[in-house]
Amino acid sequence: MKLNHAHPSGRARALRITGIAAAAAVALAGCASGGGAGGENAGGELAFSNWQFLEDGKGPIIWDAVKGYTGPDDNIELTKVEIPFANYADKLSTELGAGGGPDVMVLQDSQFASLVDAGVLEPLDDIAEELGDSLNNTNEAGVFDGAQYGFNWERPTYSTVIYNKDIFSDLGLEVPTTFDEFLTTAQTIKDELGIPGWAGRHQTAEIDGWTLEMANWIYGFGGELSDGDKLTIDRDENVEAVEAFLSTFTSGVAPIGDDASTFRAKFGQGQVGMLFENSGVATTITSNPENVVNGQNLGAAPLPLANPGSNSQLIIAVNANSDKKEAAKDFVRWVLGEEGQTAIRAGLGASAMATDVEPDAEFLEANPWASQFLEAAKTSKSTLVEGFETESKVIWREVLTAVEDLRVNGGDVKARLAEVQKSLEAELG
Repeated sequence: MKLNHAHPSGRARALRITGIAAAAAVALAGCASGGGAGGENAGGELAFSNWQFLEDGKGPIIWDAVKGYTGPDDNIELTKVEIPFANYADKLSTELGAGGGPDVMVLQDSQFASLVDAGVLEPLDDIAEELGDSLNNTNEAGVFDGAQYGFNWERPTYSTVIYNKDIFSDLGLEVPTTFDEFLTTAQTIKDELGIPGWAGRHQTAEIDGWTLEMANWIYGFGGELSDGDKLTIDRDENVEAVEAFLSTFTSGVAPIGDDASTFRAKFGQGQVGMLFENSGVATTITSNPENVVNGQNLGAAPLPLANPGSNSQLIIAVNANSDKKEAAKDFVRWVLGEEGQTAIRAGLGASAMATDVEPDAEFLEANPWASQFLEAAKTSKSTLVEGFETESKVIWREVLTAVEDLRVNGGDVKARLAEVQKSLEAELG
């Protein structure tokens, strides 16, 4: 998605910049960029930040893939910056706002948009021009106001339904292709086996993950939260999407109260029939030898909705204040090249990458479900609200708070979303 920053208001933008300045005031003086003295072309340490380094299984594979990079002059030592995901965004914003931070970093698209807007990320148009057609369209996520500020590090798509093939075979079920078929299939699983036919996030305590999942419903029913200029929270397609989502709980096919770690664990043990999930979770489930669901009996298909769903976009970017900018850009070139893409592919499973490098043949043979995720990534969409990119989290929080209230207390969906529309218009100007 190309970010169009024609909106939002100057007042909102001023508040964001003020926030980064405030973060800078409390930043530690020692958090300067990792390049050290010596100028942009000198050798030395190059600091690379990514919360994935701390993820079990995946982290060591990714670090092993990149740690041998030494730069075009064989004088660079890549060092990893490990920050837990829970405070990754806040810590980076504080450090970058103070003129420090890592030289190169992986960011979620929502933070990426805010950091570009604040002027702390380096333009990378020269790299885009050099690599040209070798890059696929997922790299449009790194374009802001017509300039390239980052590239696709990983795009795990949520635009897929995964299901237990054994359950479907035992009950003689077909993979659903419409919402009505989906609800009927989920109900059959519930009635016949006494287990949830489907499960999904539904609580603001999991706001970030629920945003990705709820976007599947909004986009799947043809909805949008804006038209690129104005918010469209209460449009008919959004109302229909929320009503359908809520019906999975009122019908009893989906459990209330289970968080993502709980229902994913149950799915892995054959105690949930279907999930709307991302490629990373599918990889985790099927690679756990203690699960009854494995690479062969996990099924994957397009969402049983009319339109594609969402993705989680991770972007690799360069610190504009780094004293190792050229070295950082060389590292990005390497990541985007054949050697780098092949090296990191092993740690990214079935996620879409900056080029069309495929998982190795052995992985695809062991996990035939992966092909669906790779295909879905081509049409899945970011959760950033077009024209309101840097306000996306605020918008989604208001929407999901309303949906949670509707699930708990009931009410008219159209009227409730109209209230959210009015409130956000007043807040964002």
